[in-house]
Amino acid sequence: MVKYLISFFTLIGLSFLAQSNPKPFTATYDVYEDGSVKAQLTSQLKKTGHKQYQLIDTTEGTAGLASLLNFKRTEQTDFIYQNRTPEAIYHRMDQKVAFKKKHYEFKHQVGELSYQGDDDNQPFQLNSQQPLLSNQLMSWQLSQQVCHNPKNTLQWPVLNSTQAKVYTFKTVAVDNRRTLVHRVYQNRPDKSTMIWINTQDCYIEEIRHQKGDDVVRTVLKEIDFKHD
Repeated sequence: MVKYLISFFTLIGLSFLAQSNPKPFTATYDVYEDGSVKAQLTSQLKKTGHKQYQLIDTTEGTAGLASLLNFKRTEQTDFIYQNRTPEAIYHRMDQKVAFKKKHYEFKHQVGELSYQGDDDNQPFQLNSQQPLLSNQLMSWQLSQQVCHNPKNTLQWPVLNSTQAKVYTFKTVAVDNRRTLVHRVYQNRPDKSTMIWINTQDCYIEEIRHQKGDDVVRTVLKEIDFKHD
């Protein structure tokens, strides 16, 4: 269970969009495996300044192996939001499973090409002509474009570990209030990710991640939008 939680939240992450400007919120998700809840994700968006926001996701094991090993993962992304486009200026991830810990972070100045970071005490630096999203912020951008500028194929460059990587999604179904999106995995027929996005209020309702015969579902339990 723990390894699929790690994979799921690293690749997808969770976040929301308002109609024009980000709307602060607190949301909780239940994480299911084998039909029962094994963990809970709490996601919170806060406005921290003019056009500046902070997204924090915390996942904790509540049952099964995830609970036994005291699984906990916290992600934070600070970003500038303008012209309906986010730009990450700071990202941090801390994860604890039993006695093992993992730390990752990077920093970036708006308008500059460079990204400086640390991956488990290994410093790195790279340049990118395009602003790079964090894995966590990628879901924000996915929700935004599906709601406000839908396309059949969606792509974004993401800073994954110490390298830039392009993530691709395809829209596969649309009704009057929900859109189903699939993540495209190259040469990995054993993996699939399905994301249901509420296009009325612009948030992710459910994500289903499958690897082989193992399935993890993350389902919205409740969401509370805040006033600025």
